[in-house]
Amino acid sequence: MRRRFDLMTDLLGLDRRRARCWTLGRVLQNSLWDVEDGETRLQPEQVAIARALLIP
Repeated sequence: MRRRFDLMTDLLGLDRRRARCWTLGRVLQNSLWDVEDGETRLQPEQVAIARALLIP
C-alpha cells in the first residue's frame, strides 16, 4: 500500500506529507461516519491504511 501511495504522489507531483495528512483525515472521517451509522469496530481497511501511512 505504501509503495502505491509513494508512486501515486510521485507521479502526480504531490507533496507526500500533505497527501498523507489528507488521507489520514479521510480515514478518520470515514471511521466517524461508520460510528454514526452504528458500527462498533473500525473497518479493517481503514486501520490498514492508517497503519501503513503512520509508519515513516
